Amino acid sequence: MGDRANFGFRDSKGNTLFLYGHWAGSEMFAQLANALDSARSRWGDEGYATRICVSQIVNHDWSQPLSWGLYVNQIGDNEHHVPIVDWKSQTMGLYAFDWTWGDTKIRYLADEPKFTMPLEEFVAKYQKVLA
Repeated sequence: MGDRANFGFRDSKGNTLFLYGHWAGSEMFAQLANALDSARSRWGDEGYATRICVSQIVNHDWSQPLSWGLYVNQIGDNEHHVPIVDWKSQTMGLYAFDWTWGDTKIRYLADEPKFTMPLEEFVAKYQKVLA
């Protein structure tokens, strides 16, 4: 059980830090929009902006041994399309997610996003007060 989701933060070299949340799928766009708004003053500094976003999304759960994980250039378990923030282009793209089965289970994202939008537009559209 869970509501597994991943949030991606891509740097200017093309590497992506993924934040995995076991219960993060509910309100994931609002969570990301709120985190991006908190990091707005650092959007030009990808390291700081990523840290602020991750901190805002994880919130008070830092001391918990479960629920959250970090991956580089791969996603954790997942049940949703994956939003990826691209700091260089200042956009958020939503990537389709799928599984490939064979000898091993492989999680992968589509090469092209389903859509992209500027960070300003994404925050304006999805930011809201969360309970």
